[in-house]
Amino acid sequence: MTLKAPDDQSIHILLIEEDPREVRHIQQALAEKNGDATHFKLYHAPRMEESLHVLNDEAIDVILLDQDGRGTEMLMRLRAKISEVPVVVLTEMSDGKASQMVTLGAQDYIVKDQVNHTLLSRTLLHAVERHKIHREHLMLANELRRANVRMEKLVYSDYLTGLMNRRGLQEALSREVQRSMRGQEELLALILDLDNFKRINDTLGYAVGDIVLREIAKTIAMAVRVTDYVTRIGGDEFLVLMPDTRFAEGARTAEKIRRALEEAAMPLAMGSSFKITASLGLLRVPPGTLSIDELFAQTHFVLQKSKKMGKNRISYAPESDLENCGKEDVSNILSSLRHGKHYQVVKQPIFDLAKHDLVGYEFLSRFTVPGLEMPDEFFRVSLENNILTTVDSQCLKNCIHYGTKLPSQMTRHVNIFPSTLIDIPVRNLIELFDKSRMGGRYCVEISEQQIIGDPSYLVEPINALRSAGMSIAIDDVGFGRSSLESLILLEPDVVKIDKKWVNGIAGNGASERSLRRLQKVAAALGSVLVAEGIETEEDLALLVTLGVPYGQGYYLGRPA
Repeated sequence: MTLKAPDDQSIHILLIEEDPREVRHIQQALAEKNGDATHFKLYHAPRMEESLHVLNDEAIDVILLDQDGRGTEMLMRLRAKISEVPVVVLTEMSDGKASQMVTLGAQDYIVKDQVNHTLLSRTLLHAVERHKIHREHLMLANELRRANVRMEKLVYSDYLTGLMNRRGLQEALSREVQRSMRGQEELLALILDLDNFKRINDTLGYAVGDIVLREIAKTIAMAVRVTDYVTRIGGDEFLVLMPDTRFAEGARTAEKIRRALEEAAMPLAMGSSFKITASLGLLRVPPGTLSIDELFAQTHFVLQKSKKMGKNRISYAPESDLENCGKEDVSNILSSLRHGKHYQVVKQPIFDLAKHDLVGYEFLSRFTVPGLEMPDEFFRVSLENNILTTVDSQCLKNCIHYGTKLPSQMTRHVNIFPSTLIDIPVRNLIELFDKSRMGGRYCVEISEQQIIGDPSYLVEPINALRSAGMSIAIDDVGFGRSSLESLILLEPDVVKIDKKWVNGIAGNGASERSLRRLQKVAAALGSVLVAEGIETEEDLALLVTLGVPYGQGYYLGRPA
């Protein structure tokens, strides 16, 4: 919208009215003088389209909108486009419809038969003033929210590095210990202590030492997952809390951090630089660990082993955890992944929740090399060694092969990475499927969390799969982190709700409300909902009550 000149003290009014008689009536009422000094400047637009042009070109203070005809629709469109301009409604009579317009966002209303200069000018001026006060309140409220966020961040953040501090770590530890015990997931802690850091402070000064600590913090944060917690626990010590992480994966992360620090050169003046190393200790957080003091006592015991062995090393607790970490030759592992060795396929049942009828299975891949059994683990190794597409296509072949053993009426769900859909011509992928099982008996699942950037690059291969007789599912859809763009563009036949939002939904009103909203989105898209991660009778009962048609989870059947 155009801004008014500083010396323009008049009230600019936009009248949206099709009836010329009513326009003249308003013009006459505004032209009358009853002793007030306010000057009104009136702009007129008969329809919505013209009004938007006026709003773009002129600095409008208040809108007078005729309620007749499409008044409610026009009000909604105005509020969506220009919420910063108050609206006063012109109505034939003071009734429920006029009050409804105020509820929908109008500042006030005026009955046309009662319009005179005094009433009209007073109503318009009050609308402008009330709207101004409302905007000021909103600005103050937003500023207060931002200040609270900044204060909360300061409470839980280290002032020097911006990482989580000890208080933040205590909150995260309490939460993740409980979660790991519920889900029987491993929780790892990696402690890191810089080698000979005191010498840097003594020779180069504390200012340089602070710069080094900030750079170290960035290096560690870049080497871990977004779901991990990185903490500066004091001085030159850092701790990484890794939820839902197998020990082999934690060991690889520790080595990645150690190498990143070892290879980083800290610049000094005159073109010189120095290197810094760290000693690290990795252990499983024991179930029931309540305080960070308990955690520090356990991690420091492991850390001392690294210091005693000569620094720039990683130690583990207990020693038996090393048996499957790094002992398998990497080249042999990569060869097995490339050539389809050591794979397993498991299937998890999918049920009609209301009837409790088995309708199909999701086929999932496993790897038999110790420490790399789960998909997250061997897919990460595959990604790091640039063989992800090869491994993903091998998993797809295996799952399709075992899917042929199902009865013909069963639906077979198989997973594929978005990158594989791009790297391999889709016609070649279609050739992998059993032609006799087309026509809706295959459902290809694509994880929403693996779709990077604009999802339009997936439209063509997905349409090709659908034309070949397969249905498409968007997997791992979660409230608050879903891309509506992906759902709209890809038009999935199936939307699978992430297990993190299904588990415990019976006792979580916010998740239930979010699920109801997702049901409306799915209905608008013509998609069928499948709930993943059903683990309790209570969650199942609520999902049935809400009308979620299909589901899977440990309560209904584990992968086997």
